Amino acid sequence: MWLRRATQCALGGVTRSRPRCGWPVNGLLINSLRPQSTSLSQRFYGVRSSTESRLRGRKRSSPHTSNASQAKRSEELARIVQAMRIFYEREQHFAVPIGFEIPRASPHYPSELRGFPLGVKIHKLMQLVANDKPPKGSREHITALAESGFPVESWRDYLFDTVFVPALRSYYSQEGDLFVPQKFVVPVDPSEAQWTRPTWGYPLGLQVAKLRREPYMLSPEQVEMLNAMGFVWNVREAKWHQYFLPGLRLFKELHGHADVPLAFEIPDEDAWPKYLRGYRLGRHVYMVRSGKYAEWVEESKGELEMLGFAFDLSDSLWNYTIFPALEMFAHLHGHCDVPQDFVVPAEDPWPETAYGWRLGHTVKSIRHQGVYKAQVQAARVDLERIGFVWNASDRLEVTLRRIVLPAMKTYQNLNGNLLIGTDFVIPEHDGRWPEQARGFRLGHWITRVRGGQIELPRAFRDELDQLGFVWRFNDERWHEILLPAFRVYAELHGSCKGMSTKYVVPHETPYPRRAWGVNLGGAMWHIKNGDTYMHDPVKERELRKLGVL
Repeated sequence: MWLRRATQCALGGVTRSRPRCGWPVNGLLINSLRPQSTSLSQRFYGVRSSTESRLRGRKRSSPHTSNASQAKRSEELARIVQAMRIFYEREQHFAVPIGFEIPRASPHYPSELRGFPLGVKIHKLMQLVANDKPPKGSREHITALAESGFPVESWRDYLFDTVFVPALRSYYSQEGDLFVPQKFVVPVDPSEAQWTRPTWGYPLGLQVAKLRREPYMLSPEQVEMLNAMGFVWNVREAKWHQYFLPGLRLFKELHGHADVPLAFEIPDEDAWPKYLRGYRLGRHVYMVRSGKYAEWVEESKGELEMLGFAFDLSDSLWNYTIFPALEMFAHLHGHCDVPQDFVVPAEDPWPETAYGWRLGHTVKSIRHQGVYKAQVQAARVDLERIGFVWNASDRLEVTLRRIVLPAMKTYQNLNGNLLIGTDFVIPEHDGRWPEQARGFRLGHWITRVRGGQIELPRAFRDELDQLGFVWRFNDERWHEILLPAFRVYAELHGSCKGMSTKYVVPHETPYPRRAWGVNLGGAMWHIKNGDTYMHDPVKERELRKLGVL
């Protein structure tokens, strides 16, 4: 074969066997094709016999057209040879990036070569040569390339040795591993001395990913070389043994459990090996629980169980987030009736694994939707111990005994009565009130009881009766406040007819003390509009007598 003989002559009689397949460089994969059984003329000149041409229904080109095409092809091949010689003189290597185009303003190349897409042209030419389909009339030019030192016969090996391996070694020296991200591209920066010039701009991540998918592209010698470097053929398997298991072991050693929070990333701290720092252990724990890494989970199941790794996320959340938060809530508040909007604060003494957890929402879901059913049943004794409120009935009793009764007694001591308005809220920062009741909307709760929205069992009603609770607030207000105030006003002014709707009872006698500050004019306006007391004939007669109606 003339090509092999010419190459041997140009390279001093030394030649390397052609690899089994192509090597992907800068996005171009040079695929190998098995040599076809063709004639010499077909293989090197693309000439078919007239019979074959007729069978394929092709028309033979006219001599003039054929000569013009061949001349154009020859001119392009000559440009490739000339450009490659200059490229090598300047760069000292033949690994032309696929996207390299001769700069239009470069003084180092003749004007006819400026803008010439050398990268695409040389890669395409070498692909044709590798597949035993060199262009017609290329013998002289390919021989010239070989004579210049260009690795015609070992192009793919050359790229592997000159670009891929050096790039991989440089990556390892900087990162300490060969888990090359798929988007990684070698920087084009003269200040980055650790990257050899032929590797600049090389899409190393893409090529590594292709090799993992298609290892058959390499020769046995190349595979052996990569193995010696620690090349990662299976990323998940390697990360499982080199990152996940070591990270989980050390997390257990440091924290006493293996329940890694989802957002946990191994910190840049002395307690952790350098190569593990930045590894998103929490995310990979979640992936394991979601069914990823199944093959390696089965292989390491014994060790995972010894570490106390929870495969069921519900078990893990209950044991290391929800129940510890409930225990702390009960310890801090003296009860376990968690408000629906309560969120665990991200501060001591709350467990770190529960920071930001919507504990109130979880408790509501446990009561009404039966979530964490298995975990709740298993922990029932412990939940009873901390006073967990199981249902609405339990919650009503807790609310009444812990908040309402102590608050009503305090109100009575401070005001001498239990005439609590709908808008009354227990002050947040008043030390005279029970701590657990501060901020409670006592007036709203009492209004709901009076309106039948909260049904109290007989025993609870008896307790409120003993305290002096007024079940019909309007009756109490009428006899103790409004009627006495209207009578005094009528006595002082002759009638209530001229009372302003903005009239407020002054803080002075002869008005009864309990009426001081009451918006008596507003009460009269509501009565005239039929909002209150209009369906009681006794009260209506009294109001007409006083001039209110």
